[in-house]
Amino acid sequence: MRTIRFNALGVSASILVARTAAAQHADQAVEHAEHAADWSILAFHAFGLAVLIGVLVYFLRAPLQAFLRDRSDGLRRQLDAARLSLERARAANAELRARLDRISEENDALVRDAAELAERERERAIERARSTADRIREDARRAADQEIERARAELQSEAARLATSLAGELVRQSLTADDERRMVAEFVERIGRPT
Repeated sequence: MRTIRFNALGVSASILVARTAAAQHADQAVEHAEHAADWSILAFHAFGLAVLIGVLVYFLRAPLQAFLRDRSDGLRRQLDAARLSLERARAANAELRARLDRISEENDALVRDAAELAERERERAIERARSTADRIREDARRAADQEIERARAELQSEAARLATSLAGELVRQSLTADDERRMVAEFVERIGRPT
């Protein structure tokens, strides 16, 4: 999360530099407005938006990849722990079988009871290990999905905020006094109309 904040500061600084360059370019564009076509302003703003999106992708890609890689490593460790638990259960089962092989034939009844008990324990241990592994897998999948959705929501929120800010700046730069008067008049006319 700290890396994302530092990168957000880098993105903010890049946006500030881009805005300053855009403001200087806009001042120059106003001086040459008589000779420039309207589409050049649109092309300039489209280029600015493309640069902004490129900067966002550049700065936010690495932290997101690192986060997902760390989360994946954590899930692998949990799965390895579940496999180790299953191996221990199987080792315990093998030990019980070895012990049963050493019991003499004189204790057939005891051997049968012990064998049945060992089998039930083995099945329970394997079932518990499977249940634990399944639960860990499901928890890990759910946690990974939640983290991905949270990261996606943060990225979308940041992109929307930046786009709104850029759009507001574009409107402020391109709005003339006549446009403002016309918009106020239209607003007053809409308010005065009965619904």
